[in-house]
Order: sequence, then C-alpha cells, then structure tokens
Amino acid sequence: MTALHNLRPPAVGLAPYTGTFGRPQAAHLLRRTLMGATITDIDGAVNQGLAATIDQLLAPAALPPPPVNHFFTDDPNVPVGETWINAPWLNDTDVGEYRWPSIRGWYMNGLIDSQSNIIEKMALFWINHFGIAAVNEQRAEYDFIQLCRQYATGNFRDLIKEITVLPSMLAFLNGRFNHKDAPDENYARELLELFTVQKGRPGDVNYTEDDIRAIARVLTGWRELGFYSTQHNTTSSYFQASWHDTGSKQLSAHFNNAVITDGGADEYKTLIDIIFQHPETPRALCRDLYTYFVGHQIDDDIEANVIDPLAELFVNSDFELAPVLENLLQSDHFFADEYRGTIIKNPYEFLLSMTRPFGGYGYLNLNLLVTYHLGTSYHWWAETMDMDFLMLPSVSGWKAYYQSPGYYRNWISSPTLQRRRTAVQAITNNGIYTEGQGRPLDFLAFIDGLTQPSDVNVLLEDVSVIFLAQPPHADQLSALKDILLPGLPDFEWTIQYEEYRDNPNDSTYVDPILRKLKAMFRALFSMAEFHLQ
Repeated sequence: MTALHNLRPPAVGLAPYTGTFGRPQAAHLLRRTLMGATITDIDGAVNQGLAATIDQLLAPAALPPPPVNHFFTDDPNVPVGETWINAPWLNDTDVGEYRWPSIRGWYMNGLIDSQSNIIEKMALFWINHFGIAAVNEQRAEYDFIQLCRQYATGNFRDLIKEITVLPSMLAFLNGRFNHKDAPDENYARELLELFTVQKGRPGDVNYTEDDIRAIARVLTGWRELGFYSTQHNTTSSYFQASWHDTGSKQLSAHFNNAVITDGGADEYKTLIDIIFQHPETPRALCRDLYTYFVGHQIDDDIEANVIDPLAELFVNSDFELAPVLENLLQSDHFFADEYRGTIIKNPYEFLLSMTRPFGGYGYLNLNLLVTYHLGTSYHWWAETMDMDFLMLPSVSGWKAYYQSPGYYRNWISSPTLQRRRTAVQAITNNGIYTEGQGRPLDFLAFIDGLTQPSDVNVLLEDVSVIFLAQPPHADQLSALKDILLPGLPDFEWTIQYEEYRDNPNDSTYVDPILRKLKAMFRALFSMAEFHLQ
C-alpha cells in the first residue's frame, strides 16, 4: 500500500499547501467536496494538479433539468415525461400523489449523476443552513433546491436577500402572516440567530431582542402566492403595502444604531445590507464552512489564524463564496493528516460513496418510472438513517453540523447504524430493490476501470484509495484479500480475472469472480473506517 506522507500536526493558517498532491491528497479533497469520488475523478485531479482541480470544483455548472411526471396519467396539464414545476394543482385530483415522489427521486438521482463539481455539496450546505422543512408544496420546494444550487458558490448577501422573500421561507417561518398590526418575529429571530450574525462564540452578544422586534417590522407585508392553487402555475411572493409598517425602525449599537425608514418593497434589502456590515456575519458563515469541510473543533488559534483571515477575505470579496472556498480547500491546514478520516459521512454521503464510484446505474438503461423509483428508494434509505432534505429536524438543521459535543457522531445511533448495515447488504447483493427486482451495481465494469485489475494487490490499493480515508491496517487488507483469494497465491487472481476478461459472457467464469467481488465490497463497506471521510 502507498503510505501517507509523514504525519504532522496541522498548520494553523491559510498558507497554501505545497506538499505532494498524489492520490491520497486528491482523494481527501474530493471526498470532502463531491458526493463520492470515482477513480477517474481522483486520477484526473492528480494529473491536473491542485490548483486546476480547485478551479474545476468551483467552476460554474449547469443546474439539473427539472423533475418530471414519471407515472401519473390523471393530470391533464402534465403528461408523463413532462415537468410539473409550472403547472397548477387540480380541484378533484391530488397531484401531490406523483409530485411528492417525483421531487425526491429527482433530487437523489441528481446526486448520483452529479458532476465533478462542488455544487451539490454546497447546495446541501445551504439546505442545512436554512433548514426549510414541511412546506409540502413541491413547486416551492423545487425553487428552494434550485436556489441553493444557483448560489452554491455565489454571493452570500444576495442569497440572504433571495431567501428572505422566497415563497417556501415565507411559508416555513410565518413571514406570510407578518402584519404591521401583529408583527411575527419568527423569521427575524432566525435571520440573526442562525442565518447571519448567529449567537457567536460563548460570551458573545451579537444582537438584542429589540433588534428582532425592529427587524420583524421591517419585514411586514411580504406574502406568498400560489400554494396548492388551481389558478397559479407557479408559487411566488409579493409585497402588500397595506400590511407594511411604514414607521422608522431603530436598531441597536450592534448594528451601529442604524435607523431604517420606510423603503416599501425594498426595505428588507436595506436591512440585509446593514446586517452584512456586522463583523460577525462573515465570521459565522466561515465557521460553518469550516465545520462542514474541515472539522468542528475551532480553538482560539484556528479562530485567529483561519476563521478571521477567511472572514476578512469574505468581506473584501464582497461576500462571494468562491474565493473563501478556494483559500480554505487549498490550504496546508485543510490537507493536514490530522483531519483526514475525522468526519462521519452523512447518510447521503454514505450511500453515494458506494454508488457514484461505480458509475451509478446508467448502464442498466432504466426507463423513466424505474429511474425515479430508484431515486425515491435511495431517499427512503437515507430517511431511515435520519436524513431527509425536505424534512430537516429543525430550523437549525441537522444536529451533526451544530450540536456540541457530538457533532458528526449524531449520525450514528443503534437504529441508524443497523440501517447502514442493511443498506450495505442490499447494495452489495442484488442492489436496491425497485419495481420487482434488484438494481445491482456494475462491479465488473468498476474493476475493469482500475489501474491494473489483474493484480490483486494493485486492485486493493486502488479500492482503498477510493473508499477509505486512511490506508487500511495490514490485517484489514489481508482479510479483504483473503475474500478474493481464500488461501491461494496472488497469481490465482490474475488467472481468474483474465479468464473472465476472455469470456465476459460465460457465467462459468463471470459468476465466481462476481461473487467474490460482492463479498469483498460488502466487507469493505462494513468496516468502521468506511463511515469516515
């Protein structure tokens, strides 16, 4: 096995990484930024180098096409195969019957088929950051997901402005009921406490209750339109001036005692600009990014030498995310051995790190119905492991990203660990079961694409780099090898593999090697280390 470079403590700062950028380092970067890296991703990164790989990860990417009606024949406005995102509801037919599974299958399949780009990882970051849940209007949910993708590495201030009046957020945090005669403080509180300045480190006070009350008044008058409507093709938001509080709003010294006067429909934009002048707004977001990509332990040295410089860069970049991510992900600090294999994969990452490296299920040439049902099956598996992108546990998001002291360990419990084990059994046996049959991964095509699949030692080295954040212990490696070669010399694998390659349609040669591969991957994915990235 290729050893890691000598273990060293992490450099505390944002000095660029200048060490070896080989497979272990490339795999670490891609494991943290993609939903499961392929061997092509890893070797491509090594060949083009760190800077070019970062550029590729952060390059603009096309958004996935919208979800479609994959089976429902009772919606006259949306034939099977057409999208429903701009179609109304019906009076006498529950179109949610097909839109509910459609958006879930669409999202999960989008993760499986995602590009070699950070967009999906960052979109999930924003989904968690805003915590929108239980909206149940699929057109509004679609708009939220696409907004998270659109602003994946975009401008944070602009994103906050968009989110503030987004129909799904107006529904989720009661903004649609925010009236001058009865201001609703729900969104105002979360705007400060969770989305921008946040509570800060222990002992910090970044805003007052009077600030929340004043901000609630600023936001009066915004309403959503079109939820479950048979008349409106889409959901939208609008400003109702008669609901808006036109009086002056006084903010505290935390916001330089700013006074916001009546600005009508644009008043919330003035508010957001003021909030973004608070020094804790960039720092709070940089801490969240650090927790998401590096680790949850932020001591005084990291605060001073990583978070503060990132926050300064964030401000100087006018709150554009890409420069911040670029500096963090190519820093010596990020590549420190101490941080490799220290984050427990969330359920999406756990499932997709098994499927994406195998190329997903494209080789099966599935029809529309089965493709969407496969996606909803993956959604169901993740849901049983306590992750649902449309039903976060609270507006704070998933506990793994904020709750001390457990953080990532919150993903693992007796029930969720059992679900992970069951998922491994299914995926490495006949595959996820949909429409009456299993949908297996293409194990043979996968090993055919490795460096030298006829050499069992090189094969296991490739597999370890792809699927494990740290090289396996010698005993673990020996156990995996023994599954492929039970008590046999290494050359026996070469013989078996070459016989299969010469007879790819003969079950006499195909079935034995396929059984061994499935058993080996089942053992690999069952290792505790596979849960780490």
